[in-house]
Amino acid sequence: MKINKLMLCIAVTVATIACDDNNIGKTIAEADSHLVVDSTFTITGQSVNNSKINSRSITQILGVIDSPDYGTLNSDYVTEFMPVSVIDTTGVSVNDIDSIRMSMVMQMGAYSGDSIAPMRVNVYRLNKNLPYPIYSDFDPKDYYSEKDLLGASSYALTMLNQEDTLFLKDSYTGKKIYYREISVKLPTKLAKDLYNLYKEEPEAYKDPELFAKKFPGVYATTSFGRGRVIQIGGTQLNLYYKKHTKTDADKDTIISRVSSYYGTTPEVITNNNIRLKPAKAIEDKIAKGEVIIQAPAGYNAKIKFPTKEIVSKINQMKTEGLTVLNSVKVSFPATEIENSNKIGMPKYLLFIRESKVDEFFSKVKLPDNKDSFYASYNSNTKSYDFSIRAFIKQFLDDNKLPTDEDENLILLPVDAGFEVQNNSSNYYYSNYYGNQPNNILISITPQITLPTMTQLDIKKAKIIVTCSKKDFSK
Repeated sequence: MKINKLMLCIAVTVATIACDDNNIGKTIAEADSHLVVDSTFTITGQSVNNSKINSRSITQILGVIDSPDYGTLNSDYVTEFMPVSVIDTTGVSVNDIDSIRMSMVMQMGAYSGDSIAPMRVNVYRLNKNLPYPIYSDFDPKDYYSEKDLLGASSYALTMLNQEDTLFLKDSYTGKKIYYREISVKLPTKLAKDLYNLYKEEPEAYKDPELFAKKFPGVYATTSFGRGRVIQIGGTQLNLYYKKHTKTDADKDTIISRVSSYYGTTPEVITNNNIRLKPAKAIEDKIAKGEVIIQAPAGYNAKIKFPTKEIVSKINQMKTEGLTVLNSVKVSFPATEIENSNKIGMPKYLLFIRESKVDEFFSKVKLPDNKDSFYASYNSNTKSYDFSIRAFIKQFLDDNKLPTDEDENLILLPVDAGFEVQNNSSNYYYSNYYGNQPNNILISITPQITLPTMTQLDIKKAKIIVTCSKKDFSK
């Protein structure tokens, strides 16, 4: 068997045996299976602007941060609300409606920047329906009036031992998860209008699109302060009211109630309006040819992938009796960019054909492991590692040579959502809470939860192709 000296030979028995040019023949002859590994391919890449992304998400980011190492990020958001189908009206009249508050809930630690900086959020009523599709460069100026200010609230993030600090017990780990609630008091008239809407047009509460025509939603923006961006896990409207009822002794009584009748869910439009001006330090790195990934709405990496060369090499291997494509693995080394705001690296990257990016997010797809792949950062190898066998195999199965377009791929930061299965329950959690056992990937969205950035060492990126004989007998 003639084997190119550029290839490495590996024999797999009970253990892996390394070999060099001097013992190739001996190793292959004695092995139970014959593998040939080629790692001679070269990847090139560059940073490309990603200022417009599909930023619809149930997670909101709010605030302003200035970092000489990252840049200036300003994010606010617009959102519709999903109404519940039934409102408690027994023993309740419109005159019993006391107040309404908008609650923005964040997990402790879900922020970048200064935790003690005072900031203020303004909430405005939208005056017309939000567009769809909607992107990160959305400007809400034509969708609200400054005269329609519903409420405002000042806040900092000194969280523990505060009345507005809450906790829930994680059903998987049993640990307490602490949350901070930012509450904004809204006009009582709004509460009464929403109550009357239910009484007069209950069908509007069964259809989120119809409800949005009656109440288009709100715009939340920072009106004072900078130095911090927070991640909001959910926004909801809490209705406070009095209920006339009877005690166990059949005496008339009045009790106070609070119910969350409206919330942000995947069924309604929630969009982060993101403005990012990358720091000069980032722009200088990119100008020098360094490959930077930055989110949200910053930079992706455009990869020139040697698809043609890989397919040609595998076809060459076929002539040498190596007819099975075992694996194609790609590794992108990445390093953290030092900064004063503790902005970390993306937890997940998506590796996808450039021509498929828009369709992937607009149609809310999951990686198909053929044209799109995702990987988490591997702290042991300090890299993002992908297995892309199916991407290469499609050209072999179709017996066609790749085109120039087949060599254009994109690396971009994403958020991943999982459904965790355990003995007690199934529940959803975002990438922020970390990857846990027994999980199912249920969503991939552009990374917009918090600022992130990393530098890729493209020159040290590796592609490892492994092929073997079809017949593994001696």
